[in-house]
Amino acid sequence: MLFNFLTRTGAITDTISDFVEPYITQVIDLLTGLPVWLQAVALLVVSIFTLVGIIVFIKKFIKLFLVLAIIGGILYVLYTQTDILDGILGTFSASSTSILLFM
Repeated sequence: MLFNFLTRTGAITDTISDFVEPYITQVIDLLTGLPVWLQAVALLVVSIFTLVGIIVFIKKFIKLFLVLAIIGGILYVLYTQTDILDGILGTFSASSTSILLFM
């Protein structure tokens, strides 16, 4: 089972690598033909763009984590301190849940 998963993963990475490799080669050939100072400027622009993208991704992940934590806290308080969810959760038995899953 694990070998099958690793084989599929390897096939996916090979496909991605084969698709992206011509573009990477083209960009490297373009950069090697430029003067050194222009290569440094291009590298600086790409690094700034990457850094800003990582910071934006981290900010969005933190916001998502906070929203999920607040929702989880509210559901925990509702489940432990009140009887609101007991009526909702009591209507779902094992048989009704399996019927809903196989529809």
